[in-house]
Amino acid sequence: MSHGLSPTGAKILDANDDGLVAGHPAALAKLMSDGLLVPYTADRSTHRMTEDGWAALDAWRKENPGRSALADAPSILPKLPGRQHEAVLTAARRPDQRVPGQDDPAYRAGEAWFRGSTLRKISASGYATIRPESHDKREVTWEETGRPLYLTEAGRLYARQRGNIAVHRRRVVVTVCEEKKLPAPGVEEYGNPLPDHQAGDLYIGDYHQSLRAAADALTDSALIFIASALHGLVPLDRPLRPYDVTLKDEEAVGPETILWQAAGLGLDDADVIFLGGQDYAALLLPAVPHLHAPLAGGMGEQRGQCARARDNAGIREGWWKKAATLHDEHAGR
Repeated sequence: MSHGLSPTGAKILDANDDGLVAGHPAALAKLMSDGLLVPYTADRSTHRMTEDGWAALDAWRKENPGRSALADAPSILPKLPGRQHEAVLTAARRPDQRVPGQDDPAYRAGEAWFRGSTLRKISASGYATIRPESHDKREVTWEETGRPLYLTEAGRLYARQRGNIAVHRRRVVVTVCEEKKLPAPGVEEYGNPLPDHQAGDLYIGDYHQSLRAAADALTDSALIFIASALHGLVPLDRPLRPYDVTLKDEEAVGPETILWQAAGLGLDDADVIFLGGQDYAALLLPAVPHLHAPLAGGMGEQRGQCARARDNAGIREGWWKKAATLHDEHAGR
């Protein structure tokens, strides 16, 4: 069976003893068509070797004792055409790793953005993919939906190799909400309702402020989300009205909603740190099993831990290393 392995195919399989495989989309497609791989993640950026794949690799190794497949195949991904190349590198430089199209804020700000024809090719290459939404009844594509595209692991690998950009999985922080909030915004002089507060401004208690200060030191504001007892996972810029709901209340957010929100935010493809108590951690873990929750003790102790992390880059990097390890461990299961 090993005679069907090209040098590139042998390199890809030989470099992944845990059975999880990533590589150039075209090479992966060939290995899939030969029945040696099947998709492992929803975005198809990572694949798993089949029994035939293991057999082919074992046969190749027996026929080539002491020989490394890594020396027989190119290690650098082929360069994409101009606009596609620029699109991947532009996304790699953004905290959210989104490929900006005409519906992206970058377009309105006069920053780099890319036409649908480029997005279509990036999607087809496997370097970027859409995220699922709760109303999906089946797996859908960019061609069908036109949804925002985000880099896959293959796209990040391309950016590291072809753009010399030190891009890795997104670093997401989730903090808990808090009971103490700003009052309702009220109305203006003509009786019209004033705009709702943004989620990032709504919670004003000392505990939440401590969590938020640590979150701001840990990652970009675009990658900070608040776990709300009523709304679930919300970005900092989402308008919210004050509410009085706890996780024990009937109207509190449920695990299924959190599951869909986590999928829509791409948390399966991110290192995730959670800052908060165990009740919210228990709610999040089924949807984000690689969640790293470094805080312990009561609110006062947690505030102290957040203050130390805010001021100590070594602590923050240690937390991120643990989060990355947890992601890798769960991805291999």
